[in-house]
Amino acid sequence: MRIGRIIATAIFFALLGTPAAPADKIVPRAGHAIAPLPTDEAVRKGMVTIRDLVRTNHSLVTHRRMPPDHALRFAAQVKVEADRILATSNLSGEAQEKLRALLEEVVTGIGAVAKPDAGISPMDGLVRADEALARYPQEFDHPGWAPAQSLE
Repeated sequence: MRIGRIIATAIFFALLGTPAAPADKIVPRAGHAIAPLPTDEAVRKGMVTIRDLVRTNHSLVTHRRMPPDHALRFAAQVKVEADRILATSNLSGEAQEKLRALLEEVVTGIGAVAKPDAGISPMDGLVRADEALARYPQEFDHPGWAPAQSLE
């Protein structure tokens, strides 16, 4: 038993001397409990493109002036960009899973703008996409990000 305690104590002290996380790991920002997940250039560029698409079309949706063919193009552009982000990004693990879920919310929301019969009204779909885009900088590290609504 004594040898087991000695080994356990040695392992304990060895672990104390080992840093818990690599030095280059992203750390929490002021006011945040957890660190944002990392992004890469493909994610940052693609998310800015999606944000700009939403921003450009926002008032057409809110004022109910978007023609159906324009709504279909808008939804298709957002879907293509979301697919491009997922195909070209080097994220893995939790970051990739959370990004996939966030992009699915955006695509589903904007899809409701194009196909209001899907059970979600165009306005509710736009709100869903806006909320996902507003949540993005809380979950991911994207310096300088501003949600679609704050840009108007």
